[in-house]
Amino acid sequence: MASRPVPPQYLKAGADYLEALRKLGLNPNFLGWGWEVAAERWILVLVTSIIDAGGPLALNKLLFRAYNAEATPKEVSPFIVRVFSSAIVQNDFYILGEKGLMVNTVNGKKREPIKVENVQRTFFGIELEQINSYQNLPNRKLKYHERRQAWQKFKNNVEELAA
Repeated sequence: MASRPVPPQYLKAGADYLEALRKLGLNPNFLGWGWEVAAERWILVLVTSIIDAGGPLALNKLLFRAYNAEATPKEVSPFIVRVFSSAIVQNDFYILGEKGLMVNTVNGKKREPIKVENVQRTFFGIELEQINSYQNLPNRKLKYHERRQAWQKFKNNVEELAA
């Protein structure tokens, strides 16, 4: 896959979207722009564990309500946001959202640290790159009741704004 940088206005809109989600109580496990090969367009990939508590349809409905209530930036239409459960994402996926990665071991031997400039991955027909992703916050696996609480918090915040 050829490296494809996201236009600067997309990166800014995505950063604003991430900030808006966090204000609403949704702290994604991952957020980044990906090139959807089949549709030949940029989409925003959102990975969160709270989808398991409320379901994908309900989460998408809340994202639409937040958008309509102008709680999320108008530059990011809910039609271009793809939501995935952290349960289906492999652990190495999260490297995409890490900044300042260094490699200091090659074939089991210690070397001078080398800065990782970019990581690429294809996931469900979406080409993702580290340079087009946002920094992950330290995130531990949430237990069922914690996911339910996070879901309720996000849902209540969106519904309160939409009322």
